[in-house]
Amino acid sequence: MTKHQPAQILVCDDDDIFRTFFERVLKSAGIEALSAADGDEAIEVLDSKYRDIALVLVDLLMPVRSGWEVIQFMQEHEHLKNIPVIAVTGLEPDPAEMKKINRYCAAVIHKGGDFDIEGLLARIKELINKD
Repeated sequence: MTKHQPAQILVCDDDDIFRTFFERVLKSAGIEALSAADGDEAIEVLDSKYRDIALVLVDLLMPVRSGWEVIQFMQEHEHLKNIPVIAVTGLEPDPAEMKKINRYCAAVIHKGGDFDIEGLLARIKELINKD
């Protein structure tokens, strides 16, 4: 991340309502959000703006290219693999998927449940300010 630009978070979700909600939550917390509606868009943004991206919030289940494919792409590229990822899922992960989430992601958000916005923002701020 360059010193003159604020941290940006990439929000990647095919659900327009959920993506817009998170963009607004982040903006209200003073965090700039970039947006991607699918995995291909996320990879394009990561390729072009990786120096400024402090964290990726990614839906695991999306058409075109899944969140897991985005995470795999990040792991395969040295300049992306250390960017923290928060997984977003609408399903309860099975034990194998939870193990994978714990290995590659800093946190997980369940779309259908009541998640703690303040707790999530605190975790995001902790992750993006750990330089």
